[in-house]
Amino acid sequence: MRVTIRASLAACKVGLLCGALLLAGCGASSSFHAGSTANTASVVGSVVPSSSYELDAFDIQGNYAYILGDNGNQGSGSSAAQFYVVDITHPASPTVVSTTSITGFINYRQSGIRVQGQYVYLVSSTGTASTNLLQIYDVSNPSAPAFVGSVQVPLYGFGLWVSGEYAYVISYVGVNSLSTLVVVDISNPASPTIVGSTNTGTPGVNVADIKVVGNYAYVAGQSNGQSEILVFDISNPASPYLLSSLPAGHSPQGLDVEGNFWYQTIYDVIPPYNDYTTLNIYNISNPSTFYQVGTATLSATCHPQDVTVEGTTAYVACYTDSSVAVVDVSNPTSPSVDGYISLPATSYPIFLESKGRYVYSISNTTGGMLSVIDTGGA
Repeated sequence: MRVTIRASLAACKVGLLCGALLLAGCGASSSFHAGSTANTASVVGSVVPSSSYELDAFDIQGNYAYILGDNGNQGSGSSAAQFYVVDITHPASPTVVSTTSITGFINYRQSGIRVQGQYVYLVSSTGTASTNLLQIYDVSNPSAPAFVGSVQVPLYGFGLWVSGEYAYVISYVGVNSLSTLVVVDISNPASPTIVGSTNTGTPGVNVADIKVVGNYAYVAGQSNGQSEILVFDISNPASPYLLSSLPAGHSPQGLDVEGNFWYQTIYDVIPPYNDYTTLNIYNISNPSTFYQVGTATLSATCHPQDVTVEGTTAYVACYTDSSVAVVDVSNPTSPSVDGYISLPATSYPIFLESKGRYVYSISNTTGGMLSVIDTGGA
């Protein structure tokens, strides 16, 4: 049974955060389409960190969200980037507690910020080797982040994961070059050091997202030809290597890994796969021979970006039609789309994070918003 719930509120404040929209009072109408989680969802809050900046990537730890933003002038003399610390203790009223300028700009759809313990790690680029950096900040005082250290990484840093004493950076070097995975020792945050590196094995693969689980790094890679999703063995940080890969249409986007399954969004615009938009699920119980087990077909206008999985539900950011798909993945071999959470017409969600009953979304538009949605779960 499909249910449509419409909310029309009287003042206007729209917020969207990594796959979910929040309206804290708005004259515009927002609708939630279809079942289960979407049926019980309610938008509870939002915040605009800067009226002149886009939002590009974020991460959540505890009661804070850490967000990368840029002024949209990527690669020009006037390019600038910042990161924001937002207090999300009260979902109905997230609050920016600090804004910190960083070196370089942020590439579109970059997944380059992570937080672990008292440190924030982020990657930035400007197109010259000296300013393609992994930067580290101490956020033990969220109101006053302090720069700690940095290290040069290959052009262009498009993805970052941090686990234990190591950071993993994926970089797109160029259309005729091999994209790279570098491993950085961050045991001394003041002096991070590259200890190992490898490549994608195929020139021109534009790496898009990364997640590290245990001894493996899972990477999505796009190209104008046959794109791939790749598994790297990182059990020896000094000698990572490409373990296995699978073709994945034209344009794999965001990914998440939970248990024995890899969740991957695919958006194809190259004939004959025009507007081929799916969430694919792969069994990775044996990473050296992983294989696809299920597919959920999304609306043709979804143009999926990021995905986050919470329990048996996957949330997918639908960029072009400004919505969030809600997908039941309780049976990975037969995932089903429960419906869509409609966002304002030009929200353009790109990244999502989930934390218990809340899903957060950021928008890649000038004056980008962080939004919070209560899914009604436990």
